[in-house]
Amino acid sequence: MTKAAIALLLVAAATRAWAQDTTITTITIRPSRPDAAQRLAMRQLPRDVADQVIRLFNSESTVRFSGATRIPTARGIDGDVAVLGGPVVVGGRISGSLTVINGDVEFEPGAVVGGDVTVVGGKVQGANRASIEGEIRFYRDPLRYRRSGDRLVYSPDDAQIPRWIRQHDWSSDRGSETGVLLALGGTYNRVEGLPILFGPRADLRLGDEVRLQADAAAIFRTTSISINGSDVGYRAHGELVLGGRYSNIGLGIRGWDEVAPVETWPLKDFEVGWASFLLHRDYRDWYRHQGGGVYATLRLSRQASVTAAYDDQHEQSLVARSPWTLFRSDEDWRPNPAVTDGYFRSATGSFRIDTRNDRGLPSSGWLITGEYENGRGRNVTGTTDPLTVCVAAPCNDPNIVNGKLNFQRVGFDARTYLRLSPTGRLDLRAAGGGWVGGGPLPLQRRLELGYPDPLPGYAFRQFSCGGSGLVGQPGLCDRALVFQAEFRTHLGFDFGPDWASDWGDAADEHYEPFHVSGPDLVVFTDAGRAWSVERAGMTAVDAVPADELPSLNTFRTDIGIGLDFGPIGFYLAKPLEHSDRSVTFTVRMGRRF
Repeated sequence: MTKAAIALLLVAAATRAWAQDTTITTITIRPSRPDAAQRLAMRQLPRDVADQVIRLFNSESTVRFSGATRIPTARGIDGDVAVLGGPVVVGGRISGSLTVINGDVEFEPGAVVGGDVTVVGGKVQGANRASIEGEIRFYRDPLRYRRSGDRLVYSPDDAQIPRWIRQHDWSSDRGSETGVLLALGGTYNRVEGLPILFGPRADLRLGDEVRLQADAAAIFRTTSISINGSDVGYRAHGELVLGGRYSNIGLGIRGWDEVAPVETWPLKDFEVGWASFLLHRDYRDWYRHQGGGVYATLRLSRQASVTAAYDDQHEQSLVARSPWTLFRSDEDWRPNPAVTDGYFRSATGSFRIDTRNDRGLPSSGWLITGEYENGRGRNVTGTTDPLTVCVAAPCNDPNIVNGKLNFQRVGFDARTYLRLSPTGRLDLRAAGGGWVGGGPLPLQRRLELGYPDPLPGYAFRQFSCGGSGLVGQPGLCDRALVFQAEFRTHLGFDFGPDWASDWGDAADEHYEPFHVSGPDLVVFTDAGRAWSVERAGMTAVDAVPADELPSLNTFRTDIGIGLDFGPIGFYLAKPLEHSDRSVTFTVRMGRRF
């Protein structure tokens, strides 16, 4: 089989339609969070949902079944029904609610449910053929429980260590864990190749509701599929956790020498990695940061947390190397643009609210994140203007006085998921941020918009505030704002194992690479704008006063349609500008957002 044929089988598209350059495939190669207990908690059912399901099952008024259950057309059941296991087939009438625990449910034509339908650890099929008066809620994560006579008792300790972490338990204390971590340490990219983590970790119980979580790992950076000639970084942290699993205070210290992305929102981490590894297309830029810091996290519940951090780090430019790729390996990589080199201290505040009913396939709820950074640069030897030629350090940049640069920025991402019908969903997103005060942002804090995400109908970094004509096409905008909307409806089949992987330090992503669910027909539209902020002496044509937002008629919009099969989706997108007739073709893994 030729390489071209293999490419079609692996990514379904090696170029854009109609002479557009490159397409997207994806790989997740970020590790789980260092804390094993937190990682396990993410894979479990939300505690409030678990309590509700157990309460319904244990209620004296609930009609209970176990194992395969069928309610035929000619039969009706008065009251609430709970089924442990399955599968469950409903053809008749249930006057109350239906709860299915760790099993699937299928509704036959004419089935009637007078209350809510709740399914945990399973799927719902045929809901559009039934009359369901209440809400339908389903969760892929199963209920962890044990039996106490006829009653169920919540038992989260039954969870298993995720397979992608190799850990050997050396502890005789059941409440503590120690082990060794061997995992992928980041995204495959043109600067460090494949980063690999290796080092010890510990989760120690020091007392009632007092734990110490710590890890230290070397990062082996490679520029080929070997570790020969690689350089080494590190990642280490320690956190004292006071309180329960979901409601607690964490006090931590951390240090690192890592390769970090300039922007994190063009594609997900694993998508960037697949595009780099398979197709020789790295859609992000990178810089090195070395330093340490302290932080405090208040976890109000499993759904909400607030974090304050203070970091001191050295940020410096990196050059693209020559990591191996499956295709196009004879081509040169896009140059990695320079950043504003220097030492930066930053005070950062952030929050996270996640009320989604399911991280993998949400049909209701919100995901809202926000961040504010107050940065202070010292010994800055780089520049905030990429047109400035640095023949000696420091650069002759009027924005940097005595090697100092102060700035403030914000970032936010708000998503909501609405169930319109048993098979129809409306997903909405607003995201953006950028400069809010002080001097100009360092180049590594700048923004841009374009292909492949979040405006797939346009060219790569088409809206970069002048960066498209420079080496490496850096994003140079001070602010950006994006709105996305999509309607999706399920068309049919569902097969494959439900094994899922949770990757990403922020625990945002949930990906099932071997489970095909769909296809979902997706109709979407995106609108966005990236711009510079007016300053004295600035001549940029796209600059907007600092206290204003650009007018809505200047936002660029695209529309598109796609088929989402679960682990992979295929999309066509087109700009709405009448003068632009181009159509782009992209391949995505997991949902767009």
